[in-house]
Amino acid sequence: MDKFKMMRKGLWTIGVILIVMLWAAAGLAKISEKELLRNSPEFGDFHKAKEIKEKDKVPLNVWENYREFLGKQPSRVRDLLLQGPRALEVAYDGIWVQERDYDPTLVGKRERQGKPFLVKVYWLKDRVQAYTVEKFSKTDPLNYEALDKPRYRIIALLDRKTLLPELARLEAKAQAFETMASGTHLEEAKKALAAGNPDEKDLKKRTYGRLEEARRHLEAIDRKADEDDAAKKLMKEVERREKDLKRYKEVMHQTVTEEEIRKREEKAKELDRDFLSKGFDVKIELSGSEKTTIKLECVVFSRPMVFVFVDKSELLQNLRNAGFEEVVFSNKKIKYEWEIDLNN
Repeated sequence: MDKFKMMRKGLWTIGVILIVMLWAAAGLAKISEKELLRNSPEFGDFHKAKEIKEKDKVPLNVWENYREFLGKQPSRVRDLLLQGPRALEVAYDGIWVQERDYDPTLVGKRERQGKPFLVKVYWLKDRVQAYTVEKFSKTDPLNYEALDKPRYRIIALLDRKTLLPELARLEAKAQAFETMASGTHLEEAKKALAAGNPDEKDLKKRTYGRLEEARRHLEAIDRKADEDDAAKKLMKEVERREKDLKRYKEVMHQTVTEEEIRKREEKAKELDRDFLSKGFDVKIELSGSEKTTIKLECVVFSRPMVFVFVDKSELLQNLRNAGFEEVVFSNKKIKYEWEIDLNN
């Protein structure tokens, strides 16, 4: 009888161990690729992306003119952009589509005028197949001539093989986060907040720490844990800093915007003096809410002359440096007008 009790006790112990092991395994279950890519530091936040459910197979190609253009300007290209195939046959059963006013981190942040970028992620059985960035183009980046059919074209294309290392990094980071104890989450939140100096009197020197990281750690703390009271206090500090940061960004944005507008106005005056010194009477106008479009109008402008300005001088680069997004060369006498997107 004692042996029977001991056997039952042993079986019960083994059962408990197995249950604990199963719980642990569940806690460390492989995270789906969709969960990992919902918010990636490299590829952006897709929480608000439109999800299209459809099955198909398509050939994806990087726009050859854009690829050639980038090859001539290596200083403006990030390494990731040129990784990936020229053409890729992709079978899919779903697509994430998202419009972005800023070029994704993949290509480098740069504000766009007009239509936003389209970022797409192709999926098959919940496994990522390809990532693309599409740009709406009105002009050819090689010769700046107007295109017959302005439309979206792929300027960045990554295949699954190129995306896998990023998925592995994201999964390792997520697994480490999931296995953290409440005390560790609290300490990490403290470190994230300690990285800031939110009460600095000089606004230009004021920093707020890694608020998003701090919030994630605090929200992960078990409400029944001993650290809960401390977590609540830190969360109030996070909320205070978030509100102050929002006000700070508004003030700084207004200040920076006004300074950039003044910079472009000064650049226009400088160009006017420069043209006059060379014998050109050029009428210069700035337009747009932040004066990012500059129009140059002159009766002697011609297609060959504009090409010299574009291809043989530093004019376009100087305009980019001043924050202009579009330049228009115009000659009303011959009804000639050439629009150049400086974000190309």
